[in-house]
Amino acid sequence: MFLFIGALFLIVVCFAALRLLLKMRALRSAETTSRTSVAANRYRPMLRLLSNDDFAFLASNSKLLVDLRAKRRALFRAYLGCLTRDYAHLLASVRQAMVHSGVDRPDLARALARNRVLFAIAICKVEFRLMMHATGMGSVEISGLVEALETLRGQVSVLSTSAVAA
Repeated sequence: MFLFIGALFLIVVCFAALRLLLKMRALRSAETTSRTSVAANRYRPMLRLLSNDDFAFLASNSKLLVDLRAKRRALFRAYLGCLTRDYAHLLASVRQAMVHSGVDRPDLARALARNRVLFAIAICKVEFRLMMHATGMGSVEISGLVEALETLRGQVSVLSTSAVAA
């Protein structure tokens, strides 16, 4: 019995590590675009998309409730994909600004690496919570991801401004 539980735990940990590595790779592979003015407000609807408040009126019709929840999760995943791409593009913009900067900033490079790891972990957590939401358990919270995007956008604009001034 312990062997089975240990093997199952190892499989789950390996799966989670693989998902994290794939997310990290996706964030690394983005190319820089001229689009550095990503508005985090674009993702504010995600905050309410899976809210249980909107499902209360469908309590009497379970088939419609299941269908609506599934469609909203699909919409949420589409938003999540866009958010991840925008974040990756902003990250690439910061890297490009660092490369073209006349000042070496190892502290900024470490901060960006840490930020990228934390973002990838947050995305994995959101995807796990989406799976739990599909079973009817729990809710999905993404305000941290939207804030991370807004913070990175702010860093891009500061770096772009300082690069132009130099």
